[in-house]
Amino acid sequence: MNCDFEIFTPSTEEDFAALWEFNYRIFAAELKMRPENPEGFLVDKFHHKNIYRAAKSRDNGSIIGMISAHWQPPYSAEDHFGSAVVMPPDTGKLGEIRLFSVAPQCRKTAVTTSLGITLLEELARHGVTEVVISGISVQKKFYERLGFQVIGEPVPAGDTLLYPMRTRLQPFLDMCRKLHCYSLCQ
Repeated sequence: MNCDFEIFTPSTEEDFAALWEFNYRIFAAELKMRPENPEGFLVDKFHHKNIYRAAKSRDNGSIIGMISAHWQPPYSAEDHFGSAVVMPPDTGKLGEIRLFSVAPQCRKTAVTTSLGITLLEELARHGVTEVVISGISVQKKFYERLGFQVIGEPVPAGDTLLYPMRTRLQPFLDMCRKLHCYSLCQ
């Protein structure tokens, strides 16, 4: 698949239907974190408060990546790991990044960093200073390279292990920009 893409903010029912299908393919079918269902859709439980960015292929318009976040309690990380992981920062707000996923054929490309940068910039505009994630075990080293630190014991989610991870927003954004420049030069 061609990884020539554009980043957009989903806004229509069609956009979200495509996201829910992509979300299902990654989190239910591939990672086995959620049960499979006959509809082939997976709507996020925090959809009502999330902000989203998505990447679609310029070749055929299909979704090849998505990311969402919010900064309003409750946080899903608290459900997995307890309240200690979502303590508010000394200054600013805590944000939670959710559903960060890229189609397998476009991983390790500019799709990943482009999604991250656009969403992180918006979180910063909303006063978020730290972010928490439920990092999947197969991406733990990648998250650590971006500046995340494991802040507790991992827990199972279906066939996947999740790590509670947290970092300050600005260094994370700076690292994404650095990796983005690197990926564009390859």
